[in-house]
Amino acid sequence: MPTVLIRTFIIYVILELSMKLMGKRQLGEFQLSELVTTLLLSELAALPISDPDIPLLYMAAPVALIISLEVITSYLSVKNSFLRRIFAGKPSVLIRRGVIDQRELRRLRISCSELLGQLRQKGYGDISAINYAIVEDDGQLSVFPKIDDRPPNIGEFSEVTSGTTPPDSGIAHALIVDGELIEANLRCSKKTPAFVEHQLRMAKCRAKDVLLLLCDDTDKVTLIKKEKT
Repeated sequence: MPTVLIRTFIIYVILELSMKLMGKRQLGEFQLSELVTTLLLSELAALPISDPDIPLLYMAAPVALIISLEVITSYLSVKNSFLRRIFAGKPSVLIRRGVIDQRELRRLRISCSELLGQLRQKGYGDISAINYAIVEDDGQLSVFPKIDDRPPNIGEFSEVTSGTTPPDSGIAHALIVDGELIEANLRCSKKTPAFVEHQLRMAKCRAKDVLLLLCDDTDKVTLIKKEKT
């Protein structure tokens, strides 16, 4: 029994350090590859605990390999957009400006009943109150209600009290991410490359110098330049 307890403690420490190397704080933040990695780690950890005759090295070596592969693929995904789409996928917009994207529902094999159920879990019983609904990389559903169906923020409250109707800002579309123009978001925001070029000229920078260029449905633009290294 003491041997089993000691082996369990050692395996626990190894897995704890391995998960910290992955840099995630909670299960809901896992990408698909990270979830697969977690499942493999749990299987590898169970074998030496259930069978004391298996050397710990037989567990530690595969764990080190899997974590190394996960760290490498995560690093490459940050540096390369093509690899990022392969390993992490991309968000899918199910409702855009109050209109359901039925083609995207079919592609993801999500029924209307499932979508309504997810919205109810988020606290929205009426789909007509939704402005945007987005399935994120980790499978979570992000929901943004229309302006008439949510409390106004500080800026909108001043307009409401003055008797005017504030515009619905929707979501901030990421037009440039880490120096790369995101054409899918450009189409979603109904903006053109000329619009992006105009914003870059106003900021006196090039696309490769931009960390983030965001534009919401009211044409509010946020541009964040990369830090010089």
